[in-house]
Amino acid sequence: MIYIKTKDVIIFLLLFFVAFNVSSAYVIKNLNIDCIVTPDDTINETISFVIYNNEDKNLSHISYTIPQTIRNFTINASAGVKGYSALYNEGVTEIAIEFEKPIPKGGYTNITINCFVNDAIWTKNGIKQLILSFPITSKNATIKIVLPPGAVILSPQGTLLVTPSGYKITTDGKHQIIVWDLSLNKEITFTITVKYTFISYPGQNIIEQPAINNNLKYLLIIAIFGTAIFGGLFVKEKISKRKIIERTKNIKNELTSLKNKLKEKEEEIKNLAIKIKDLEDKLSKANKNLLNKDEIISVLNERISEYESQIQKLLDENIIYKEKIESLNKYIETLKKENDKLKDKVRELSDIAKKYMEEKRGVLWSFLTEDEKIIIDLIKKHGHITQKEIVEITGMSKPKVSRIISELEDRKIIRKEKIGRINKLTLTEESKKLL
Repeated sequence: MIYIKTKDVIIFLLLFFVAFNVSSAYVIKNLNIDCIVTPDDTINETISFVIYNNEDKNLSHISYTIPQTIRNFTINASAGVKGYSALYNEGVTEIAIEFEKPIPKGGYTNITINCFVNDAIWTKNGIKQLILSFPITSKNATIKIVLPPGAVILSPQGTLLVTPSGYKITTDGKHQIIVWDLSLNKEITFTITVKYTFISYPGQNIIEQPAINNNLKYLLIIAIFGTAIFGGLFVKEKISKRKIIERTKNIKNELTSLKNKLKEKEEEIKNLAIKIKDLEDKLSKANKNLLNKDEIISVLNERISEYESQIQKLLDENIIYKEKIESLNKYIETLKKENDKLKDKVRELSDIAKKYMEEKRGVLWSFLTEDEKIIIDLIKKHGHITQKEIVEITGMSKPKVSRIISELEDRKIIRKEKIGRINKLTLTEESKKLL
């Protein structure tokens, strides 16, 4: 499903380019990513960067990919935002942005994207685990993770489980904060995973904007889990497959129209040839039967000359139409090649998205106990099942089954669904995708 917002009107914006790829039309500088984690496992993510136009022509639109499912997002740019769209596909969000004022050659614009992410944190036995990936395309970047009030990082054997290295830890008195200042000479995918718990659980779900200071007040404990999940958050221009297909269809219609016109011209040439033959016949009769045959011949010759001139004109037009047809055939071949490239890119993105979902499934499954896995397998097998039926099938005690069911409900893995007069257990939509 595609959701589209604009400042003035609702539009559907999918950017496309026909004959060339403009992925090098601009560069990104000064990338800053701020992630504020709330007590309800939602992440308030703010992405800001600067776009520089390196092309000889104006830059009117870009696309940006975020490897999470986002919601309630807003986009601002110093060049103004005429419209934007979001395309969701298996945990990945592609955002297309069109500027109010196109960026001239050598010009730049500041862009800020603010959104909420709710598919990056898992909970087990009171321990939170956060996983985020950030493909970095700029030479300089700053990434900041702000934990909720009262959250502390786990530290087995006294070692902070924070990776990658090179971070600094600070606080504003309410939040524990981790900051990475990156200086790179190539594009990388920067993956962060965090394990933390609460000293005292916060009383309400709030989003606070902390003021970062440079003094280390206390240690944060973050466990970073896994490797690069998805090379997604990147900026590049993309070709719209649907627009290419529509353009190809229009060209084919134009080609058909030209062929019909050419056929009409050929018919006109045939008719003129018939008329010339008729005039030649009349000329022959005039030479035999009329005393003023020289005058008639003169008139007929003029008409023949006129018709020959018309034939030559039609022949010239025929050559022009053939050249147009040849040019259009070449253009169609170019579009076919661009379409093939787009199909390859779609397949590549689909493979990466599938890999990302498989790794997410592995992470969630590793957090389940054997008893939890048994109950989840029963629910998957039957679709709907009662708590009593689970006790009868597994042989577990009622209290034990009740406790496990309660924990799985709290973690939003299963839910109760009323079927007739009986409450039966079923998997949530999110866990159906991941388990």
